[in-house]
Amino acid sequence: MTPSGTKIHAPFVVSMALLLAACGPTKPPPDLLGGAQQRLSSARSAGAPTYAPMELRFAEERLDQARAAMVDRDYTLAANLAEESSVNSELAAIKARLGKLRESVDTLKQENAEISRVIGSTEPTDGGAP
Repeated sequence: MTPSGTKIHAPFVVSMALLLAACGPTKPPPDLLGGAQQRLSSARSAGAPTYAPMELRFAEERLDQARAAMVDRDYTLAANLAEESSVNSELAAIKARLGKLRESVDTLKQENAEISRVIGSTEPTDGGAP
């Protein structure tokens, strides 16, 4: 090979090495699934199994899919699925809090109705006198 051939091939070899390095497996982001798991646990403890079962199920499914993507070393897919799981978990937790608040409002309405009924039945009637 001539010295000019080395000059031509060196950049090509370097660029191919960089290209192959870019295509190689990347390291998973630290604690990729930990945050999603924590949000899922928070949603469960907030009452999501009762008040938002569908959203909770979606969050669980996405987290399971993210775990499978991690095993397959598809970290981009795993990150996207973990994010979907987190969002569904947050939605489930919010719906659970809303459901609990609605129950509290209904209970207070019933108590108020009972108080009104009791007060109404104990008021003296004056028989129409002025």
